[in-house]
Amino acid sequence: MSNKRIYYWFIYLAIVIIATYVYKNIEKTDLLEDETNQYASWIIYGIIIIAGYKNFVYDPRNKDE
Repeated sequence: MSNKRIYYWFIYLAIVIIATYVYKNIEKTDLLEDETNQYASWIIYGIIIIAGYKNFVYDPRNKDE
C-alpha cells in the first residue's frame, strides 16, 4: 500500500468521524422529532459515507495508487 493510499484512508476516516459527530449533535436537538427528518438525515449520512468510501478507498485501490 502506497503512502498516497494511506493518506486517502486517513481522509476517509476523518470524513466518517466528522459525519458521525455532526449527526450525533443534530440527533440531540429537536430537528429529528419528525420521522421524515430522521429518514432524510440517515440517507444523507449514508450518502456521505458511501461517496467517501468510493472516492477515497475503492477508486484509489483500482487505480493502483
